[in-house]
Amino acid sequence: MQDATFSNSLRKLSWKNRSWDAVSGPWGKGVLPNGVYTIERRKLTEYTTNIGNGFKDETGKGYFIPLTPIFDVGGRTGFGIHPDGNKPGTKGCVGIRKNAYSFYSAIAVTSPSSKILLKVVD
Repeated sequence: MQDATFSNSLRKLSWKNRSWDAVSGPWGKGVLPNGVYTIERRKLTEYTTNIGNGFKDETGKGYFIPLTPIFDVGGRTGFGIHPDGNKPGTKGCVGIRKNAYSFYSAIAVTSPSSKILLKVVD
């Protein structure tokens, strides 16, 4: 198991001894709720221009990696990790603000059968 952490207060996503400047909220239903999520590696989209502007990085390409909560989030859905494109902030996902492709690259070379958990904290 390879665990990752996202801190809302530090605005940092950490995984495999690396970290990325990231944000969650304030749009939609706000920040990603604290708790543990499965990073759905098998459902990683390709790094492409054929994705919404809110999911694109500074190169004009982007991706989406779904997150599945392993606790009750009161019916909320649609969580994920993606570049923070368009207007700053997300609708409850983790938006990587800089060097988002390097996170994509690290996930893409990880076996699709790997179980990766994301712990979200304040």
